[in-house]
Amino acid sequence: MQRTVNQWVEYIQTLHVRNIDMSLERIRAVFARMHPDGVPFKVVSVAGTNGKGSTSELLSSIYRAAGYRVGKYTSPHLVQFNERVELLGEPVDDVRLLVAFERVESQRGDITITYFEYATLVAIEVFCSEKIDIAVMEVGLGGRLDAVNMLDADLAIITNISIDHTAWLGDTVEQIAVEKAGIARAQRPCVIASTTPPKTLIEACQAIGAEITQLDRDFCVRLDAPDEWAFVGQDCLYNHLPLPFGQLGVQLDNASGAIQAVVSLLDVLPVEPSAIAKGLRNAAIRGRCQVVSVAPMVVVDVSHNVASVSRLQQFLSEQSVRGRIVAVCGMLRDKQIHESLAIMAPLVDEWYLSSIEGERGSPAQAIDALLQELEDEGQTGTRCFNNAEAAYKAAVATLTADDCLVVFGSFYIVGDILQLLEST
Repeated sequence: MQRTVNQWVEYIQTLHVRNIDMSLERIRAVFARMHPDGVPFKVVSVAGTNGKGSTSELLSSIYRAAGYRVGKYTSPHLVQFNERVELLGEPVDDVRLLVAFERVESQRGDITITYFEYATLVAIEVFCSEKIDIAVMEVGLGGRLDAVNMLDADLAIITNISIDHTAWLGDTVEQIAVEKAGIARAQRPCVIASTTPPKTLIEACQAIGAEITQLDRDFCVRLDAPDEWAFVGQDCLYNHLPLPFGQLGVQLDNASGAIQAVVSLLDVLPVEPSAIAKGLRNAAIRGRCQVVSVAPMVVVDVSHNVASVSRLQQFLSEQSVRGRIVAVCGMLRDKQIHESLAIMAPLVDEWYLSSIEGERGSPAQAIDALLQELEDEGQTGTRCFNNAEAAYKAAVATLTADDCLVVFGSFYIVGDILQLLEST
């Protein structure tokens, strides 16, 4: 009997003894069987602690606006596995996914591969069968030993780097940066979309021999109006550009990195200036300061580390909230929970805390204990729940039209709430 997509997803989680096993040997072996001549499309790999999902969408949207057949691979998904593999801006359908799953399974033989490795091979199989022009591949974890890095990218983009995944990548930003630099290739463009990259990132990319362009050194953002900006490159200027996702701040860094990538590949993938503006305007991504309701305002954001939570805090501070700010929050144990809560605590009037199931999930009560330590910094009330849906429903029941509800802390929490909203 043929498996469904959900059954395949369950199955591929059972193949390897570890969920994360940082090595490229296994996936390269299977890939060589499937595609001995490599892939027939251009590849852009995108790494970074924060901003890589937004940058991937902005770049994909620009190339779609230019008329190219674009594939985009991202992780994790929020609701359905199909979201990880996009064709022409839409999640791939079940039929194409099932064919790709079968193809990977028929070729891997007795090689055991991880869930993410399997998913990466599925995405590549879909892209090859659909004859795309370019694949935008978001790195899952780190860079150097991530499954995506088995592809020799024509261009690498590295976004903001901060502390995350320390068990696998290192305890310092400098160590993590070296791992991220691993996606760069000799004599190929590497776009660093950060104004203050770690010194080790630059040194590692130089050691590889990559052709580096860096934000605020080789290209920059110029804000021309409250809702309009310009990209200033070494030999080009694109002005009258719309704000990416309607936002300022770090999203302008992400957008400028995407545009610099386009500029670097103009010789092989020509793009008209009008397509850049159209691509920025059409770009959309779920779960990043996403406003799903206006009165009351409801914002969902997958922020789960200090840098991304700081961005969320800034976004909320810029809103004109006349009532309370209420938070639904759940986080994984291995994230910077205390530091993230400290950023949000002065802003939040009431907390609805959710546990996350599994070994990595933090109980709501553990988060509550950390919040009690921050009571003098603005925390005023907490309630604990077994799951995100219960926390969200309880929070919504208290809202007035002037209030703002923010859901954050994890892809798991935001995914559960988006699934709830879509079902109702």
